[in-house]
Amino acid sequence: MSVCITCLTDEIKISETFSKQLIKAVDLLLEEYNLAGGEVGIILSDDQYLASLNKKYRNKDAPTDVLSFSFLETADDKVEGVQEFAVGDIYISVERALEQKEQAGHSLEKEVFLLAVHGMLHLLGFDHDDEKDKHLMQNKEKELLNEFAGN
Repeated sequence: MSVCITCLTDEIKISETFSKQLIKAVDLLLEEYNLAGGEVGIILSDDQYLASLNKKYRNKDAPTDVLSFSFLETADDKVEGVQEFAVGDIYISVERALEQKEQAGHSLEKEVFLLAVHGMLHLLGFDHDDEKDKHLMQNKEKELLNEFAGN
């Protein structure tokens, strides 16, 4: 299994259709970036849990919408011939997603999809520290949203 989706909150129920879309999008990214066979965990939780992770690992005492933790230093860390390996984990605050979906005017599933893709792109080395990188990351997010989640 390339993607394991774990829900630690009752705030959201994940449909089988949505799970399949999300897994397909992550698998596509893994293949595109030569990490086919890689495993990714997507953990849906609450603000309190993400705030504790944010404080522990980023020294930021506040909740956030998504955090990514890579288990690879670089894409070159993949060992040739190994069928499965851990790429990383993506933590999503369902509470943040609920707020952000209202602001964006779309469904909760679409917001969670966007946050998962955003987190996955971080695992792949994308960032948004400057305008050029931010633009590249946003374009990739839009591409996947259009393909899997619609407008």
